[in-house]
Amino acid sequence: MIDLSTDLTLSFRKFTADGTAYTISDAPLPTLVFIHGVGMNADVWQSQLEYFSGSYQVIAYDFLGHGQSPLPNDNPTLDDYVEQLNRLIEHVGVSSLSLVGHSMGALLSVAFTLKYPDKVQSLIPINIVFNRTLTEQNRVLQRAEQVIESGEIGNTTPALRRWFEGKDSTEELIKIAKIKQWLMGVSPYGYGRTYRLFALSDKVFVNKLSLLTAPVLYLTGDNDPNSTPAMSKQMADLTPLGEYCSIANEAHMMAYIAHDKTNEVIESFLNKHHSTND
Repeated sequence: MIDLSTDLTLSFRKFTADGTAYTISDAPLPTLVFIHGVGMNADVWQSQLEYFSGSYQVIAYDFLGHGQSPLPNDNPTLDDYVEQLNRLIEHVGVSSLSLVGHSMGALLSVAFTLKYPDKVQSLIPINIVFNRTLTEQNRVLQRAEQVIESGEIGNTTPALRRWFEGKDSTEELIKIAKIKQWLMGVSPYGYGRTYRLFALSDKVFVNKLSLLTAPVLYLTGDNDPNSTPAMSKQMADLTPLGEYCSIANEAHMMAYIAHDKTNEVIESFLNKHHSTND
């Protein structure tokens, strides 16, 4: 029998004055910030932090209600999360950065770039949702309200199936088990409040993407049923310096489970726009 147990301990964190937990490399290099999705924490980016630390000062952090960072208020706004990131980069003394965000983190990365265009040199939203139907939005809202009302994360199996379609090797199952532990260990209130905001935020950018001035790569997987290639292509078409890429045979958690493929695409895009990271 395969032992799917894994250590839930989070890696070492530093903290800002307002309690945001983060990790940062020491190298005096261009800054690359990673933002996780709902139910996750900064440790989900471990492969990226290791891969890019030779070329960038890499930062990953726990956004509100996740990991070791404080809970958001009862009805948080997208700007609450944007300002958390802004306070973090001010705390570490960074004025210019590239951003990589996944899912909810992808939405935050776009929102941050729209509010602080002079701070962002390049942007990579991964597995982002855009302009979903009312039916799709209500399904996510219902799930969020269930978690908030019950105070329990509940059944994670349907989400894991969507996120890791076709991933069943021993190594992959061990990594998936770790994701499940992170999901079950997150604060239900932090998860629920953030997930509700996630459900309500994908239409925020419908008429705003033309305002993005940085190079943007919308990156997703062919097998992601919710953050679809069509969504990423549509966003790229609406973004002045927008591009999109969809990785074959990968789904929602491809940055984690297929980090080699994902890192290559990220690296290629950043290198193409290397002058913006100087």
